[in-house]
This record gives sequence, structure tokens and C-alpha cells, in this order.
Amino acid sequence: MNSQLKEFTYEIPVLWSQCDPNGHLNVGNFQVFLHEGRMVALEEAGFSYEKMREENVGPMILRSETDYKAEIRYPEAVIVITSFGELKGSRCKIFQKLIRKSDGKIACESVSDCILFDFSKKRPWKYPDSLLVAFGAK
Repeated sequence: MNSQLKEFTYEIPVLWSQCDPNGHLNVGNFQVFLHEGRMVALEEAGFSYEKMREENVGPMILRSETDYKAEIRYPEAVIVITSFGELKGSRCKIFQKLIRKSDGKIACESVSDCILFDFSKKRPWKYPDSLLVAFGAK
């Protein structure tokens, strides 16, 4: 199986309120953009927030490693690229990049270990076949 599968792309603007006094995107907001990219990717894969609520499941990050490579300044738009790979049972790796739209420079790269968590059963939830197909794993 490929270690990385289908890529999901999302554009998000940088707001002044997300920046420090020098106009740099606050490091904590890099993480907000990555979180948003994961949720948008799940939505595009057919696993909407409404579906998560119906199933009483949601994504849970077990571990995350982020490499910050370049600053992001206001005003800027950021492209979030997300792909899901290394799917094993209820676990997967999420590969992400934040790219400055103005010049295409990679501002950060992140790899996260994730599960979908069943809040009713208090245990990991197995990825449905429909989601595996949407990720390009089947």
C-alpha cells in the first residue's frame, strides 16, 4: 500500500487577529490551520461533521510532529494539503503541509498519528470501507 494517498486541498486566509504584533502568524495558529485542514479533508472524503455526530465518533490526535520551515505573514492565504496514509486497523497517519499561496513556499510540514474515537464505547472506531475508498486506500 502507498504510504500517502489522495491529497485534499483547502485554502484559508490569515487574519490579523491570528498574528503577533510583527504580523507573523502565531505558532499556535499553525496548529489551528492543520486541525481545520484535517476536518475539511474528512468532510471532502464524505465523513462530515454531521455524520461524526450521528456515529458519535471524532478524530483524535495521538501524536503529532511539526517542522516549521518559513514564516507566514499577514495578509496571506495559506494552502493546507492533507493526505491520509499508513492505515492500519483504527489508526492512520495524517501528512500535512501549509503552503504560502503568494510564493508556493512550504511554511510547515506535519505528520500526525490519528484514530477515529467512538465516544459511546470509549474505544477506537474502525474506518469504514467508504472512507478508505475516499482516501484512495481501496
